Amino acid sequence: MACDLTSGRTWKCKEQIGGIKTVWFADFGSLTGLTVTNGVISSGMSGVTLYKYELPEYTGNLTETLTASAEAGTLFYEQALEITLHQLTVADRNEIKLLASGRPHIIVGDNNGNQLLLGYAKGMNVTTVAGQTGTAAGDLSGYVLSFTGSEPDGAIYITDTIT
Repeated sequence: MACDLTSGRTWKCKEQIGGIKTVWFADFGSLTGLTVTNGVISSGMSGVTLYKYELPEYTGNLTETLTASAEAGTLFYEQALEITLHQLTVADRNEIKLLASGRPHIIVGDNNGNQLLLGYAKGMNVTTVAGQTGTAAGDLSGYVLSFTGSEPDGAIYITDTIT
């Protein structure tokens, strides 16, 4: 594999906004038949069963960290996602248990119109779920879910239509 650089990058204007609007979950192994080229999925999403979760504004965070070791000759991406769901319900509790039992693929829709696939090769794991009632009237009553995954490649961008 060639390790030579292929391009530079200019300074970008301040046109971005943080946060996640939506996440979609898919059962691990259900993303077959996708066309992935240079880190982009351009087709194959139609017919994939996705479970959509709309998030309250500014309650989701995605961090992807590339870790490389010259000594070991390794390189991998650690993906960490945290989302907040308002309201404690039996239905959510039961569905969260299913998420924690598996290792779903997760698609993140951010506030800039990007759609990123996490856990493509190995899936994502629930690391913690905190269900809380809050103390004061203005405190969160709901769930905070944390997911992590370790992947050979960075999050894959999706340009295909997600339904």
